[in-house]
Amino acid sequence: MSTIFPREEKAELLFEKILSNPKACRQLQQVFYEELESGDEVVHANLSSQEFVTSLLSAYANKDLTAFLMAICQNSMFDLLRQAHLAPFKFNADGEQNPILLTNEEGELLDQDQIKVHPKDYQRFKKAFKTHDHMHMYLANGYRKKHSYNPDTMQVESFKTDEYTGILLLYECPDTIQKETEAQAYAALWDLMMEFQEQLPHAIIYYGQDGLEEGGQRYDELGVFLHLKHFHDRLEQNIEKANQIVFPTK
Repeated sequence: MSTIFPREEKAELLFEKILSNPKACRQLQQVFYEELESGDEVVHANLSSQEFVTSLLSAYANKDLTAFLMAICQNSMFDLLRQAHLAPFKFNADGEQNPILLTNEEGELLDQDQIKVHPKDYQRFKKAFKTHDHMHMYLANGYRKKHSYNPDTMQVESFKTDEYTGILLLYECPDTIQKETEAQAYAALWDLMMEFQEQLPHAIIYYGQDGLEEGGQRYDELGVFLHLKHFHDRLEQNIEKANQIVFPTK
């Protein structure tokens, strides 16, 4: 059985991980009800009762829960998982750059008119900036994304929410994480993500398959985004803590 988002297939192992962890179940439940409450007003404003019932029956007939979730709370199944920090965000999902790099590998600001960099944010970044053999560091701007239906066409649309500026730590994934599908890789990332929640709460995890190129070869990449709002204090120590979580022997 396929879903409207093919990359969400073969997710059984990830779901088993979530179901076996009471804390994870509570997080997902909380996010769902928060989004349901905030989305209730949007659903009634944008979807007629006929459109809503069409979504419900279509989701039932196609055995696709994600289709119905988007109708009732403007989130896909994996939107909810990501907001509950139970699955990583996808690098450059839907062909849109996310996160957007604001500096190069040498830590110098890039020429771009898209996003204005606050001098204080850049000073914090430069103070913490270091080069590593196994990690690249950037000042970056990221955002969360949700999915919902266009009320006129009932086609799937995505939109940005919650933009943030911070430090992106980019790693070549350990071999143990590289899997056939992204959903399977998410399950392999599970323990790592739980460790980040314990040691660096509010860190945002990104993942991409074959997204990093070095020495003529492509690798899966793991990104750890440290939102400056939460991590401006003790930034260098938090960066080193992230390095130790990803590569504990380095």
